[in-house]
Amino acid sequence: MKRPGTTAWWLAAPLALALLSLLDHGRPIPPHEAEWLDAGDMQVRAVRSGDGPATLVLLHGFGESLTTWRALFDPLAASYRVIALDLPGFGGSEKPAASYGLEAMTGRLAGLLDRETKGPVILVGHSMGGLLAASVALARPERVQALVLVAPAGYRVGFWGLADSFPTDKAGRIGRYLGLRAFITPIHDPSWLKEPDSASAYDLTMDTAYQRVVSTVLEEFDFEGIGARFSQITQPTLLIWGTLDPVIPPAIGDTIQGLIPCNRLVVIPRTFHRPHAERPDTVLYELRRFLKSPGCG
Repeated sequence: MKRPGTTAWWLAAPLALALLSLLDHGRPIPPHEAEWLDAGDMQVRAVRSGDGPATLVLLHGFGESLTTWRALFDPLAASYRVIALDLPGFGGSEKPAASYGLEAMTGRLAGLLDRETKGPVILVGHSMGGLLAASVALARPERVQALVLVAPAGYRVGFWGLADSFPTDKAGRIGRYLGLRAFITPIHDPSWLKEPDSASAYDLTMDTAYQRVVSTVLEEFDFEGIGARFSQITQPTLLIWGTLDPVIPPAIGDTIQGLIPCNRLVVIPRTFHRPHAERPDTVLYELRRFLKSPGCG
């Protein structure tokens, strides 16, 4: 005699496997895989792709991550080797108790370029990342062929003087705020970037080490650390600014343009502090035009 339920399982199994297969096929396969590169005293998260005559290194702004470059990354990788990094202490990079001043951060990035790139390098940096790009270009002019600076820090910052100084208590409050803000600007993009399970589960909002790093950066990092030294940049430089930028107003862009000997300045209407995220098509067009023929004016 047949026992109830004993004859249906082998009939249902193929259907169940087919459904699981359909579900798996419906899940997008990320085109890229994260890796962690040696930045001296810590490992930094990165994504690499493409091939070409030069390596573009993309450096994000304060409190952000490499995912901010997603709209530009793949189009650029069609013609160039491209590396997008999480700055030391940010995003999915390690966050040890260490110095995060301008000199220390510049040294880490310069060393990483030596280890991970060959041939000419073009640095593309936004805000804090723009300041670091300029600082590395000044420190290692023989490695950096050209610069693209998107609303870079380094000369002055805006917000009506609110960012002029960061005592410990103020830095700590901003560190806690940025930890919570990571919920709005996530560092993971599973449809685009594959990560190990332990890394993809990492949550900035719960990480007190990230809050500590942000506080340390605000106390140690000189956001106006280049100043008149912009005049010593010898590389062709593309400057990109938004007309509505309250963080580093476009008037500062006019000043920096007057300092860098060889540059082009592109000002994008109705755009705030993150042109590459707000107007990626426009920024991509200007980037390609500059990379095709780097030069002055």
